[in-house]
Amino acid sequence: MWKLFVLFSLTFASGDNYFSRNEYKRTQLGNAVDKASMRLLKDLYDESTDKNVISSPLGVLMLLSLYSTGASETNREQIVKLLGLPDYKQMTNSYSLLSEKFNSMNPDLLTLANKVYVSNRFALNDHFSTVATRDYYSEVETLNFTDSQAAAAAINEWADRKTHGNIKNPVSADIFTPDTAAALFNVIFFQGHWGVPFRKADTKDKKFYISKSETIEKPTMHLLQSLLYKEDKDLGARMIELPYKEPGFRMIVVLPDAVDGLPAVLEKLSQKGILEDVFALSPAGRDVYLDMPKFEVKSKFNLKSILNKEGVGGIFSEDAPGIVKGQGVKVSEVFQEAFVKVDEEGATAGAFTGVLFVATSALLEPPQPLQFKVDRPFLYMILNEDIVLFAGAYSH
Repeated sequence: MWKLFVLFSLTFASGDNYFSRNEYKRTQLGNAVDKASMRLLKDLYDESTDKNVISSPLGVLMLLSLYSTGASETNREQIVKLLGLPDYKQMTNSYSLLSEKFNSMNPDLLTLANKVYVSNRFALNDHFSTVATRDYYSEVETLNFTDSQAAAAAINEWADRKTHGNIKNPVSADIFTPDTAAALFNVIFFQGHWGVPFRKADTKDKKFYISKSETIEKPTMHLLQSLLYKEDKDLGARMIELPYKEPGFRMIVVLPDAVDGLPAVLEKLSQKGILEDVFALSPAGRDVYLDMPKFEVKSKFNLKSILNKEGVGGIFSEDAPGIVKGQGVKVSEVFQEAFVKVDEEGATAGAFTGVLFVATSALLEPPQPLQFKVDRPFLYMILNEDIVLFAGAYSH
């Protein structure tokens, strides 16, 4: 059996916050990414014992789209369904255009990079290689996977460089075996700046409820600012938008009404997505008194069971005939490693995912500030316009 090892996304984000009223438009791709991202986030949260979760679903979706180019018809249909677009052509066109858009940005702000490694004993299918380089802006390189130490070192160097040193050594030599035929990678790197940073002098230790009866002290940032805001009683949560100085980028913070309300909120978002609420955000009409904890989260998941649950289990059992010349490949493992850090200067986020394939064949008086105290488990998302780049949950 030959294996195709696919690694997805590494990401980094940081920023300064200010209020701005940007007019974004919802797109069919944005809606599809939104719903798939919220489902994947819920699945990751449910499987996590820690309940502090960060992920970059877009990296997974991006490489599934690329993989579908060489997949069997059955697996291609499963991927199209998960990614939520009408058909294969529209799906690949949409992700190609998204790759083009992100590749045109300043790489110091945003990098979306794809890379395909192929074993020195094989060659990529001509059509797959063309699509990968032309439509997904992928680099292609030959590696000797029988020298697993050297292969891991090469991949880790690429990951370290693309994430500006924020994620190191995401792969180890023991994940590669002599029958590894190829590997696919995706990196998403974002570094923005809050327009109005939180003042470090305002950060104080405050109570954070990890349950109804238990609290811990967390370094908590403070900001008094006009922000976009929404209450959703059906969702059981309130939310605010923290825009970055760089146009198009924003963080959404979703605060459940109940201390133990995060699972219920996440369940509802997994069914309807977050964009409906995001696009209903409006000026609060008064300053928002925001308290939000500084936090840092690292997550590492095996995504095989999650992708089986989400209806793309065929990639683990059926050959993809169009990736490697003369040899079918199938997925054996999928994993993701992710990182996020939020402090007064901004937010930093990173994610790394892997898939292993095996081959067989107006008031008169100023109103009082609106209180928005993030003192309980909450959700957060980083978006570019209507595309969810990162999604996470913070519980303790």
